[in-house]
Amino acid sequence: MTPFYNRRVPHGTLVGLGVIRRASAGAPLGSRLHILGRYLTCPFLPAVDALPPGARVLDVGAGHGVFARLAAERRGARVVALEPDVRKLGAALRHPAVRWVAGFDACIRGRFDAVALCDVLYRVPAAERDPLLARLFDRLRPGGLLMLKEIDPDRRLKFFWNVAQEFVAIRVLRLTLGSGLVYENREALGRRLARAGFVGVTIRAIDAGYPHPHVLYTASRPAQP
Repeated sequence: MTPFYNRRVPHGTLVGLGVIRRASAGAPLGSRLHILGRYLTCPFLPAVDALPPGARVLDVGAGHGVFARLAAERRGARVVALEPDVRKLGAALRHPAVRWVAGFDACIRGRFDAVALCDVLYRVPAAERDPLLARLFDRLRPGGLLMLKEIDPDRRLKFFWNVAQEFVAIRVLRLTLGSGLVYENREALGRRLARAGFVGVTIRAIDAGYPHPHVLYTASRPAQP
């Protein structure tokens, strides 16, 4: 999936861009620029298209809601968007099918058809990642899908560019919360998912045309205990 600034522009990317621009029209300029930049540098559409149609989705670390909004409009999802940074909630992308919750995953009960984490795990301290994945396993119904989008540190050139951008966003502009900045490669994350009980793990690079080494992980809670 290539962003709009490449020579040939997929129709879905332009449609998604239109959705994001309309949804963020009433937000402050700084928030609009942040939302737009996030969409243009992250392949949200392949991640969104991994969701089952009409799914009930928990979006953990939803940010301004780019993923949640696209999931609602593109896949007919009903989304609980969970975001601990209340600064982002004021400019969040609203939609009737998206319910916003300010907080961490411990404040959510019930089960979902899918759980999504887009660029969240690297900000979680390493010692807390297995417990988080275990809790999210419990939030899934049997057969439910985990969708995880992260950065691949083994793609060195793109990875160093990503780290430089993150340093500015976190240390200088203070645009996001979190105490970690530790990336794990595909093998390490695959082992974490297996330890949490997930099966059917798939790992796919989705960074073609993007400046950062994006990787999409999908896995399922077993349909039977």
